[in-house]
Amino acid sequence: MPTTIKVKDAFYAAVGAADTAFEKAKGVAGGARTFADKNRDPKTFVQSSAKEVRTFVSGRAGDLQKRVTKRQRNATRTYNRLARRGQTLFTRVRRQATTQRAKDEIRTAQRQAKRTVKTVRKAATDAAQATVAAAQKVG
Repeated sequence: MPTTIKVKDAFYAAVGAADTAFEKAKGVAGGARTFADKNRDPKTFVQSSAKEVRTFVSGRAGDLQKRVTKRQRNATRTYNRLARRGQTLFTRVRRQATTQRAKDEIRTAQRQAKRTVKTVRKAATDAAQATVAAAQKVG
């Protein structure tokens, strides 16, 4: 199930990936701890055959592969849900009346700032020209 990754959703993906990795590591550590607990006596632990170890590992590998596949599916679903939720929130805030009023006020302030800049620039130009004209009359 291909997913288009958007830059604004990268944070959610990173959090989901970290959580999935943590859960997988926790599962593997728990399996190893269970194996060690069964063979707590050092002599028994040392004498456990390579076959038992291989059986344990191969049995866990299949289980781990199933978990990985399930976690990947869940991570993709969760990522998509979080992305949709974020998009919905963004859209809702953007359409709110207060946001629209703020947007209008910003536009008004920008127009006023542009007019002020024009006025100041014209005044500065006029002052410079007047200074040059005064200097020419004097000098």
